[in-house]
Parts: sequence; structure tokens; C-alpha cells
Amino acid sequence: MRKEFEILPKIGINEVKLSMKSSDLNNIISELNKKKVNEKEFYLYQDDYIFHIVEDILVSISVNNPKIIFLNEQKIDLINESKQFLFKENPYFIDGCYLFPQYNMSIYGLDFPDDGIQLTIYSDNQKNIYEKDIKLGFQFRSTENQLKTLKYEITPYQSVGLLKFGMQPSEVENIWGIPLKTSKNTKKGITTENWKNSQAIYNEKGQLIQIALNCKEDVFIDNKLLSKIGSKLDSLKNEEYFINRNYKIYFKFGIALDNLGNLSSNDFVYVFSEEMIPYWKDIYRPLI
Repeated sequence: MRKEFEILPKIGINEVKLSMKSSDLNNIISELNKKKVNEKEFYLYQDDYIFHIVEDILVSISVNNPKIIFLNEQKIDLINESKQFLFKENPYFIDGCYLFPQYNMSIYGLDFPDDGIQLTIYSDNQKNIYEKDIKLGFQFRSTENQLKTLKYEITPYQSVGLLKFGMQPSEVENIWGIPLKTSKNTKKGITTENWKNSQAIYNEKGQLIQIALNCKEDVFIDNKLLSKIGSKLDSLKNEEYFINRNYKIYFKFGIALDNLGNLSSNDFVYVFSEEMIPYWKDIYRPLI
């Protein structure tokens, strides 16, 4: 097989076509190495291709770490032009995988190509397997309306609504969508992602360690609206707090409030993990 990947939607990749018999496949690519996964037969070829054959018929083709593909006669650089490609095609995003039902195609790992990418084309009789969770995902361009309906109940040092500390960026993006801006501090190993009214910070392992929410969002403690009431919230009135710069910090709840807790619509609520406690206690720290 050639190194270029010409994707023929619902048909195949390069000269290998779905619905081929194993004997026809052998005539194209020579002998296969057998590999069993979950009692189903997959065939590995040169560590780059995986063929799934059911009852002697090829039902899916996977390629590992593709960089350039040709789709509908258009050349696509998956490493450098992935965002443009995703915006145009508007696929579903489910558990780190982009799903293109119009092409019977999935691409896993596209957001973190250094960890490996796998592109799969599957036959129509496999759609119920690959697309069974499609209703649980969202489409690439449809996240802004979702954000308006989210409720952020704080569980100290564990979660904020659907967001849980320790999540990877792909898991956060599955809830908030693709960030408007991403920046990295390689010296500190910190990655920051920004959306319209929110921010997520990750440590060097890519784990979520802090969330910032604009007070236009509904942020709750004990089902009380923290983002509107601020430090006057009943749950906070008798709690010990710590002042650091312009922030009022409540370590019991793992939160820091802008403007010393006198919140307005332009202020933010910061919710942090245990890993960030030394940061918020350090009055000499530089700003992130």
C-alpha cells in the first residue's frame, strides 16, 4: 500500500476496499499478521494498518498516525490544519474521538497527535457499533448554546458541575467545546484554556487543577447562587477566609473570589484543586 491515504467514504482507503474477501486483501498487501482483540479477528499489517474481517469480509480499515489524507479530492494536513478541517466538517466528539457519520469515518487522538492518531473507515453494517453513543456527544460547532444551560455546583476539591479535577483537556472540551485560546507556560508546565466566560488550567500531566467562571455564569454552593451573592452567601458568612491581593479565599470550599468577595458581573469565581492550595496561600507568588 502507498503511504498516502486517499479516503473513499464508505468505500475504503487507497486500493483496499470494504467488503473485500480476505483472499482479495491478501492479493493486495501480501501476508497478514493475525491479532485477536475481544474475541474478534483483527489483522495487523506493518504496524500501520489494522483490518477487521468478519465472516471473511472486510468491515473496517484503520490506519495509525496518518498525517496527510485526501478526502473528496482535497488534501488535508491532520497535524497542522485539523481545526480548519473540523470546523468545515463539523463532526461529533465522543470520548476523545471525532465521528464523521456522513463518511463512516472516525478519527481518534486528533487533539493530541503526539500520543498517536488512528483513522478508521467502516462499512454500513458497523454503523451501530461506531455510532451507538453519538447522542451523548456534541458537534464541533455547536458548543456555545450548551454553555448557557450548564449549572455549576461546587463540590470542594472534587468537581464543579460536570467538570471534575483530574480531567484531561479532551474531557473538558467534551463539555465546554473547543477553547477560544490556549496558552502554555513550559517553564512551569502549566496549560491554560480560555472560553468566553470560563477558564481551565492543567498541570504538566494534563490534569485539570483549576476552573475560573465569570459571574455571568450560575455558580452554586449548597444550591445557593454564589456568583451573584459572593461572600455574603450564608454558607460563607461565618467561615474563615484568607486575603491574597484582591482575592478572598475560602480554603474549606476551595474557592477564591474576585474583588474581595463583592462580586459583580465582570468578576470571577476561582475553584481549585488541592494541588493549588500552596499557590493561593503564597502572598509572594506571581500571577498565573
